[in-house]
Amino acid sequence: MNMRRLCLLLVAVLAAVTGVVALPASSAFAASAPPSSTGQRWALKVNGLYVAAEVNDSGAQNGKLRARSTSVGSWETFSLHTDNISGVGYGTTITLRNEENGLYVTSEISTTGSQAGMLRARGTNTGSWERFYVVPQSDGTYALKSAANGLYVTAEFNYTGGDQGLLRARSGTVGSWERFTFEKVGGTGATTAPPAPAVKASGRHDIASWNLCANNNTSAACKLQYADADTVASGVAGDLAGSLGHRPEAIFFQEICEKAVKPLELQLESRLGGGWDVRFAPTYYKVVDADGSTDPTLMAQKSCMDSTSGTDRGSFGIALAVKDTNTWYRGYTLPSPAGKEQRPALCAAVPEDGTVYCDAHLSSGHYLDSNGKEAGDDPDGTKRKQQAAQLRSIVDGLESAGYTAFYGGDLNTTTADVSFLDTLYSGHQECGQAAPDAAHTGAPTDGNNKIDYIFGPVGPSYGCEVVDPALSDHRVIHATVTF
Repeated sequence: MNMRRLCLLLVAVLAAVTGVVALPASSAFAASAPPSSTGQRWALKVNGLYVAAEVNDSGAQNGKLRARSTSVGSWETFSLHTDNISGVGYGTTITLRNEENGLYVTSEISTTGSQAGMLRARGTNTGSWERFYVVPQSDGTYALKSAANGLYVTAEFNYTGGDQGLLRARSGTVGSWERFTFEKVGGTGATTAPPAPAVKASGRHDIASWNLCANNNTSAACKLQYADADTVASGVAGDLAGSLGHRPEAIFFQEICEKAVKPLELQLESRLGGGWDVRFAPTYYKVVDADGSTDPTLMAQKSCMDSTSGTDRGSFGIALAVKDTNTWYRGYTLPSPAGKEQRPALCAAVPEDGTVYCDAHLSSGHYLDSNGKEAGDDPDGTKRKQQAAQLRSIVDGLESAGYTAFYGGDLNTTTADVSFLDTLYSGHQECGQAAPDAAHTGAPTDGNNKIDYIFGPVGPSYGCEVVDPALSDHRVIHATVTF
């Protein structure tokens, strides 16, 4: 047994005894994205060399960035994030987070001398020192301008020794040392097709879906709006155990922060029993370049707001809890309105059961803000139709590989507009339907509206209930499907 898994098991035992989960506060384990995050990773290259975070250096040199590597490992791997700037919104700046230590890249503008403005992967939260404007260049490269001092990031190739290639925010112009390329590292989860299912799905299947309202909504009904990871994990797992009274085989979560994912996995194991894997897919924003145009390539993960105690909660997105025998999972970005949240889908397969599960969070429909202005991302349903069609295409591909698919989530579409979801109903049944050819209705899951759905194959018998654990403005939708 490796040390990491032993730590997880010890934490799970502690959770079972005390009802509290506290992750070991060491290295990347406490700070980084969960290992099962499908967020896109990137490497930065300048003058033919990759940028590395020197995580083994000590003191004020720890985590400093240097362009010095010829290959990519965890020190050279970063994820892109964007947080909300008052009056501006998301996407206008990016923040880099290092894969090895899980910390944000900071411009050290208070440092003086030859290291003034050097970049270090050492930030635990995001602010102006961690924000960079993206400035595209005519040759396809990018310059990065620090939001802290307005200067471009330079790779100091004339330095020697341990500072050779040091990155500093110090230049007023762009030359070859300020031109970076972004290279994708890996995919958004698995890059190959899932393994063949070992059996054909049979018997009884049990799936739940719950929008946790853990970041986006200031409604008083959203008890987890600024909650830290452990509070989210213990509250969600405890309320599911109390509301459902048993362990479902899969749970779709929406509006969750990524750093709650691993604690939630451990709490599900403690409260509901058995082994769980909880996978995560972020919501993105397309990066807005410094000239105001939307970048055709770069997308940054939307950051959650900090907790009430000031701790970083990582990216905002969706999660999918399945049996811990799952090895194949993949995140997808659905077609979404320009300048708005780029909505995610997330699938995971369990070959031993012949099942695959897909969770999605579609764009918001028509609603008015407190000033009477349109606030929905997709008021006329154009993008939700496209999102539903792509989700169905993903499901069809997995079913063609021999899997039985269960899919759904918060689809942000009421039964009055349910025709937007017609592609999801075709040849399948939603748990709120009395029969496959029955009306596309069901019990309300958000106020007086049904906007949460769970679909499965036609043929089995369906049971559908909606329960309210009272942690969120959404209720839990719970489907049982018996072959």
